Amino acid sequence: MIKQRLKSIALILLVSGSIVQTAMLWTYHPSSESIEQEQVSFNEIDASKTVEGNQLVNPELVVYSNGEKAYQTQIIGRTILNRIGASFDIGVLVLTDKASNIPVSKRNVEMIFPTPISAKMLEELLGEKQIAMSEPIKRLYLLDYDGPILRLESTNGRFKDFKLIGDDSVLKRLFAYDKKKPMTKVELKGGDYTYVPSIAPKLEEVFVYDDISENPKPLSRIESAFFTENSNVQQIKSRDDLDVLTDGVSVSTYDRDYNAFRFNTLSPNTQTSSVDYSTVVSYINIHGGWLDPVTQRSGFRYYFDQMSKVGEEQTATFRLYLNRYPVFGEAGPLLEQPDFDLATIKVTFEENQIRALSRSMLRADRKLLLRETTLPSIEEVEQQLEAKGLRNEMTGIRMGYEMTYEIDTSRYALFKPTWFMKRSGKWIPFETVGKEG
Repeated sequence: MIKQRLKSIALILLVSGSIVQTAMLWTYHPSSESIEQEQVSFNEIDASKTVEGNQLVNPELVVYSNGEKAYQTQIIGRTILNRIGASFDIGVLVLTDKASNIPVSKRNVEMIFPTPISAKMLEELLGEKQIAMSEPIKRLYLLDYDGPILRLESTNGRFKDFKLIGDDSVLKRLFAYDKKKPMTKVELKGGDYTYVPSIAPKLEEVFVYDDISENPKPLSRIESAFFTENSNVQQIKSRDDLDVLTDGVSVSTYDRDYNAFRFNTLSPNTQTSSVDYSTVVSYINIHGGWLDPVTQRSGFRYYFDQMSKVGEEQTATFRLYLNRYPVFGEAGPLLEQPDFDLATIKVTFEENQIRALSRSMLRADRKLLLRETTLPSIEEVEQQLEAKGLRNEMTGIRMGYEMTYEIDTSRYALFKPTWFMKRSGKWIPFETVGKEG
């Protein structure tokens, strides 16, 4: 009898224990603390070098016009789009494709991008989700007739007009312009046009030391960005005597002469079904970021430059700017590319896979202002192009900096202000137009 009772008690204890363990399994939630700590340690993201996607899209020209005269607006760059997005809601579509010309007595503001952008990029700038346009957008207009209207112009010449619903009192600030900064309209090949300052500003020639001996050194920065906590990574020399870091799947090639590198990978590195602009921005943020705080304080920024496609391979390009002016670097065979521009970040990707990233690692350790330069007027530039028989070949014109990278007793980059002309899809310094091979 006692033996039977002991068996019954043991059976009850076993059943009770089983029930308790089952309940623990059903209600258990693993702590994410250790996982999150591991992810942060792996990525080592430096917040001072990260940017949001809408901070990289910038209308290079914001021009007020009344049909007779044109001036630079007081609010420039992406700030004017941020103000529009904060003050208005995008209302119903009022006109499509057949948008009429604005009467010359009506005021308008044109926002011109250095390269066409997608509707999704514009949505990020405006904080809206109602911009439906399949073609790339090359120009925006803020109009003022029968209330404020936002007009989109595509690369195919199509228009879409949207009513802006909100605080009309903000319009006075949005249409405010600087009478001391008149703009000249310049006709381009193919019937397009742009604006340039009527009075060429004085720009400074800039000299920047690039100290690669400063910690963390370039190879350490590359390893931290792409191979953190990877015990398989090895450092070797290539046949061209370049420094190579590899783990057997990914390879980073560093060129000490130009302080630039190219990272190639076959490893899956995106969780989305397709790679887009936002994916590319996030990828750069996670893998080393954009520019260090010292370089940013020296007036340098990256902005979106263009998207291009060859076959299945696409490339997103971001261009360096100095004090709001674009920088064009030496272009030539570098980092396994026949025509790489040192003033760019290039990310190559397929439909759902990022494959490569190429960029300079310039740090503006010391910045010197060498001399102030007054560029030729737009009239002088056009006359010289006319004399060369190239005026009708111009598809774009802008002021910017030509960057040359030198290795002498010390490393430095020289930024020289000049006019740039776009011809056959390439931006060329004005002094060398017609001389390119």
